Amino acid sequence: MRITKPEWLHHDADKKKLTAIFSVDFHPDGQRLATGGMDNKVRVWSTHAITHNDSAQPHAPLATLAAHGGAVMCVRFSPNARYLASGADDTVVLIWEQDTHADYSGLGDGSLSEGSEVWRPVRRLAGHASDVCDLAWSPDARFLASCGLDNRVLIWDTRTFTQVAELTAHTQFVKGVTFDPAGKYVATQSDDKTLRIWRTSDWALHATVSAPFQDNIFSTYFRRPSWSPDGACIAAANAANGRVPVAAIVQRAAAWPTDLSFVGHHAAIEAVQFSPRIVSIDGTQTSVCAAAGQDRSVSVWLTSQPVPLTAATALFAGSVFDLAWHIPEPSSYESEDDPVVARLAACSFDGTVALLEFSRSELGSPIPIPDQGAMLAAHGWSRPYKSARTLADLHCSDGSNNDDEYDGNSDGRPRPIAETVAQIHLEESPIRESRESRIARALEPISNESASEPVSTAAEPPATIHMDEQSSVSSPAEPALTEQAMPVPVRTKDGRKRVAPMFIRPLGGGRASTAKHSPVQSAGQAPVPKAGQPPFADPPRLPIDMPLWIEARVQSSIGTFEATTENEDADVVARVVGPAGAQSLVHAQPLTAARVRLSVPAVVAQLSSSGAVSIVAHNTDSLRLVCASPGTWTVYLDQPCVALDASTNVTAVSLVDGTVHWFDSGSGARLAPPLMLGTPATVVRCTGRFCLVLDASGLISVYDVVALEARADHISIAPLLNSLDQSVPALTGVLLSESGDFVVQLTNGCAFAFNTLLRSWLRIADPHAFRRSDFATRPSNRPITSTGTFAAYSRSSASQLEGIQESAHLQYTRMQGAPSEPTASKAVRACVTLDHLEHQLMAAATIGNDDDVVRFTDLLARRLAQTADHTRVLFWLDALLGPPLVTGEQPSIKSWTPCLASVPKRRLLQRMLRILASNRHLQSQVSEYSTALKELLEI
Repeated sequence: MRITKPEWLHHDADKKKLTAIFSVDFHPDGQRLATGGMDNKVRVWSTHAITHNDSAQPHAPLATLAAHGGAVMCVRFSPNARYLASGADDTVVLIWEQDTHADYSGLGDGSLSEGSEVWRPVRRLAGHASDVCDLAWSPDARFLASCGLDNRVLIWDTRTFTQVAELTAHTQFVKGVTFDPAGKYVATQSDDKTLRIWRTSDWALHATVSAPFQDNIFSTYFRRPSWSPDGACIAAANAANGRVPVAAIVQRAAAWPTDLSFVGHHAAIEAVQFSPRIVSIDGTQTSVCAAAGQDRSVSVWLTSQPVPLTAATALFAGSVFDLAWHIPEPSSYESEDDPVVARLAACSFDGTVALLEFSRSELGSPIPIPDQGAMLAAHGWSRPYKSARTLADLHCSDGSNNDDEYDGNSDGRPRPIAETVAQIHLEESPIRESRESRIARALEPISNESASEPVSTAAEPPATIHMDEQSSVSSPAEPALTEQAMPVPVRTKDGRKRVAPMFIRPLGGGRASTAKHSPVQSAGQAPVPKAGQPPFADPPRLPIDMPLWIEARVQSSIGTFEATTENEDADVVARVVGPAGAQSLVHAQPLTAARVRLSVPAVVAQLSSSGAVSIVAHNTDSLRLVCASPGTWTVYLDQPCVALDASTNVTAVSLVDGTVHWFDSGSGARLAPPLMLGTPATVVRCTGRFCLVLDASGLISVYDVVALEARADHISIAPLLNSLDQSVPALTGVLLSESGDFVVQLTNGCAFAFNTLLRSWLRIADPHAFRRSDFATRPSNRPITSTGTFAAYSRSSASQLEGIQESAHLQYTRMQGAPSEPTASKAVRACVTLDHLEHQLMAAATIGNDDDVVRFTDLLARRLAQTADHTRVLFWLDALLGPPLVTGEQPSIKSWTPCLASVPKRRLLQRMLRILASNRHLQSQVSEYSTALKELLEI
């Protein structure tokens, strides 16, 4: 086996900052490899450049397709090699076709090399209300299936690219879809822990398989299943045998048994993929299947063997998201002795792609196509196969969707001219308007009887399969379909994502209530608890299951929270945060004396810290905490870990029982008995000798672990969640400085620091404040940090304070759009700028950053020298000089402190006086205060 990882194959301009690649697929001829990534682009690469050149030599992609408005989650070539389909979190599926007559491309990003291919979007399929997670073409390329976070599966007729069916039985996010190679079924896999099998004849639900997924406690980006090329079984991702992650094998039989599985991965499996060809090894015909997931490894299995054929461990630095096979035709073999008979591509969250090549001696030889067709005929495949030479001949032998025999719609009309990118964007208005009606209906209160009714806005709606339309061929292990569906993220007219509001149960101890969830409430209505029932019931303690889009889509996400009042009859405010800050609101009254409930991160197989200290918590088998650097030590835990962080001084670990454990980072020595929080911690931050803990009750505490004392004790974030516009923001980050100061960032673009003397929160960032200032925060391309420390901002911005403000502003811009830029006269801008610089100076002092205090003092002095505002100049000179020149006419500085942060004010005064001296109109004030300062320094 040969493994190639080209360094030049990535989705951004800087290989040091790789962008996640979510999907990969081979063109049927094997000469192209398509990838989709977080940069919103689809890139097409030359397979020959990957396999026949030095991996260090850069190669530009053959094409860069940039028509999506969100991260591209899936790319799939059609079996007949005509189309490339891509689905993204902009809710759209695009159908691309290569333009062989064009000599340039308007779709790329300007980086196409000479001789690059041109692909144009010829169809735009806008039927989903949320992220599109996976795509699958039928074997004959007649149908395209798409699934997503709106809990639906849509079937498209590829002759006209119209929607012909909507499959709605899943109650949570649908993250994988695969077609039966015999053409009889399509299988879908969802977060509702089921694999559902649908008939292609009438698109009705045929069977539901749930047994392999009931023990699963792992959250994954995807659940990508795959059907074996002989049609005999389905490999399903993210299954579990007890607490061991496996890939389940669902056999094609009357009851769809699940007795077999691939066992060996150490973390959840994201994707499985069968090779499209049956191989013969030592006279035994068998299918080949690859599996990969969160343990960063790829394994290859033969269905005839109980152990893997091979496993490439630690192949990536992040989770593996997608797999793709290509089987070269014998006529293309480059070596007759031991040719490459199969290639397997894998892509990862770390932004890289690996290509695994297998020779004939390792994987055997593909069996003839007619022999494989005969296997499919045993499962009902009725097309001619005896004369087929390729897979395309096998599946498309009737000319269906063939370029030579079809070039128009089913009614005989000519095929429309390919759309341009401009035309695609022009379609946004009517599409968004139609989407508004779906959103309005989603936000209306619904009853249990109508919860599963489909929504369609077309004049002639496509066939919709309801949850109760099952045939008698259903697995006995199928769970009840009356459970409450996961809230569906949808997009509003302004492009933001929203989730239908629902009750969120609090965390903590107590028995779980057996009462059913209340119906979804519409905006403006407060949920009313039943008589004798508490407004919120306690959930089970383990496992704590957080939706994937909370874990993975929101930068530094704290997760879902709810706010309740002490009065059971009072109104409730709750917001659910979804992909890229998706949010929904049930609001009646502002928060008064409110309690905040934050969701706890899900228990996953492995947690690790980032930074100079390498700490890994293992939550499977023996619960333990392992440090690899700077010291090497292991500590065994009693409960699973939900959050951890480490600095050079201290390692902090939060367990599901609500305790926080502190260890010395160098030796692993325990620094104190477990800290009891009462509820599990949502966020843990360590910087220097300080540890910050945000618990599920919304209380922040900061501890000096070395001195074993509290610097800040149980500070509630409830005041930050109230706003005059009657909206409740969500948390996106909690930062901790080396001095123990901390900052909270929200999705509304605001950031707050807590002042221990005032015992109050101070707002240090607001995207709408000081917009007319010459120093107003502007959109920046700097990435949002997720390290939770102040130091990261000083490396990415002119100052830590501005870095925090830019991060908050960028978060707001991505979710809400850029704030408006007001026009103002020169005099107004000068006044606002002066006010802004004073705000920046005091904000820098609040977060305790000495460098920022000095920087903004200098900027303020320069602005004062320009304006020559004598009153303002005298105020700041008096404030920095201190006694004995402070008069009773200035009560704001009566209680004079000698420092701003830890910088002496009189040292700042020296710097300010040197700058003010440049204005001759301020000569008298500069001379007077210089003399007074000199006398005070001599005392």
